[in-house]
Amino acid sequence: MSSPDLDGFILSQQYQLKTTLQSLQLTCQVIQDHYPDSKLWQHNRSQVQQMLQFLENAIEVYIQDFSPDPEKRIQFWEGCSLGKSHNRILHRSQPPKPLVEVLKGNGDPRNPSHQGLLVGYRFATLKRFLSRFELPEDMDIDLAAATFG
Repeated sequence: MSSPDLDGFILSQQYQLKTTLQSLQLTCQVIQDHYPDSKLWQHNRSQVQQMLQFLENAIEVYIQDFSPDPEKRIQFWEGCSLGKSHNRILHRSQPPKPLVEVLKGNGDPRNPSHQGLLVGYRFATLKRFLSRFELPEDMDIDLAAATFG
């Protein structure tokens, strides 16, 4: 039996993942609407859609399989942090071999750490790509808040 505080914390983490995804989806829609002829957008559009679909599926796996189990939940979030941090330094240094293997698709999708790593990495990748576009000032989109900072 879990406590109300723990239940609230778990729901907060789920909400955080969902709202981050929604923010990125909204940003993609705004870019599509305002830059329909952009070669950069057109060239990367299908890859962006694939990343969004992966993130949507991964969040469902987190909610159903990892969130109810405290140990798996912790492993997922540790992987997510590692994925974000390695995304930021990937071009400057060689990442650890286990990270490279997971990014190549050799990770176990049922391993919360591997799944978290991919989620963090892809959130950060997508955020960095979308930040290349100048969004209209009247749009209420906080891309800086995406990927939890």
